[in-house]
Amino acid sequence: MMEKKKEPAQSILRSLISYYVVPRRLEDRIRVLSARAVSITDPQELNEVNEQLRTLLREHLDRLRRMFASHSVPTERRKSRLEIPI
Repeated sequence: MMEKKKEPAQSILRSLISYYVVPRRLEDRIRVLSARAVSITDPQELNEVNEQLRTLLREHLDRLRRMFASHSVPTERRKSRLEIPI
């Protein structure tokens, strides 16, 4: 029989808090991580947060690209300056 590995209470609490506190919208998560990155003094933690932020920003850019690619943009029609009225 496999024995379940017990997690420390602090780890479980942190997981529950992050589940309920972390915003679900991508833009909100970016905003929260940006604010957190500004206040961090530990270089290792800052690197971790920056990596998370980069990942979220890439995801946001991909979403924007897909959104704009799915919308057709009307081409601008201009009169040629070389046209001579008849």
